[in-house]
Order: sequence, then C-alpha cells, then structure tokens
Amino acid sequence: MDGITEILKIDPVKPQEDLVGRAVRVLKNGGVIGYPTETVYGIGCNFFHQEAVDRIYAMKKRRHDKAFILIVADPLQVRDVVAEIPESAERLMENFWPGPLTIIFKSAPHLQQSEFRRSKTIAVRIPDCRICLSLLKGCGFPIVSTSANLNQQTPADTAGEVLALFDKKLDLIIDGGRTPGTIPSTIVDVTKTPVRIVRRGAISKLEINTVLDAV
Repeated sequence: MDGITEILKIDPVKPQEDLVGRAVRVLKNGGVIGYPTETVYGIGCNFFHQEAVDRIYAMKKRRHDKAFILIVADPLQVRDVVAEIPESAERLMENFWPGPLTIIFKSAPHLQQSEFRRSKTIAVRIPDCRICLSLLKGCGFPIVSTSANLNQQTPADTAGEVLALFDKKLDLIIDGGRTPGTIPSTIVDVTKTPVRIVRRGAISKLEINTVLDAV
C-alpha cells in the first residue's frame, strides 16, 4: 500500500455504524488498519488473510517466529482458534474479559499459519473497547492486534502518532481520540503449570493471582 492513508474519525463511546462499516470493508478486502483499543493504538488485519498479516510483519520489522495477538468478539470465537480452554483460563476470562488481559492457549491444530504450527500456542483477548468490538462483530473473524510502534518504542496513543509512524503503509486509521494510556495488555500463559505471566501490563500480578488462588 503506497497511497494516502485514510483517517476515519469514529466516536469511541457510540461508534457510528456506517463508519465502522467502512473500516470493516477494508478488513474484509485484506486491508491493514490502525485503530484504538482500551490501552494503546493497534495495527490490525484479518487473521486469516496471510498477505495482510505479512504486511504487518514487514511494517513492524518483526520476525515471523513472533506471532501476533488476536482480538475476538466473544468466547465462541476463542474456541475456533484454540485447542482447549483450561479451568485457569476460564477463571481469567470470566473476571478480566472484556479487558486488557491476553491469554496464551494451545493453538487449534487446524490453523495453517506457520507461526502457530511452530509454537503450537496462540495469544487471544477480548478488548473492552466499543470501537474494537464493533469492528469484530462486523467482520465475524479474529483481528490481528499488535501495538502501533517500532523497535520497542512507546506505543502510539493518538491517531496522529500512528499516522506519523505508518503513513502510506496503512489503508486506514480509525481516530477514536487519545487512548487511556500507554500500558499494553498483560499477557499470561495458561499452557504452563502454574500459569506464567509473560508480560506485565494493565492488570497486575496480584489481581491475576487473587483470581487463580480463589477457591
């Protein structure tokens, strides 16, 4: 993509259906977009569109053995991409979803993407963001979610910062205003016993352990 990046201003409290629909069409056609979440701005595409996923790897200068997080609309979509949901994950999902907690599961054996066949794991979350949820419900498929930044820099928290980083590389940027902060989602791995915190973020270790230790 080497044209002008379209900026689409969408109300984060009450996303306009017609504008969300325009972004959904871009995703369904294999486009790559920038969008706000409840933590920072992200870059995303249709998880099942490999060419679009490869564009994001190139944009972020990221190795293909480092798989991206997926955002999904509901637990039913989670079951489509994971092999199993252990009890520890059920507790975390019930308490922290939708929200800034990413859970690493064993990936479903039918997934064809090489990064998931190699690692046999997949990272998923349900965002607590009306724009994201509107996109997901409109698309009907999981969306790749990676923070809008380069080389471990602080992720963007405005559409303007996303544009400065990725102008002419994205098909569209949703401007939902400034995001609440620059702290990304916490990542936990439920394929390990005990559950392991892979990345500290918006949900604290204490909060996670309190849920996991509850009888």
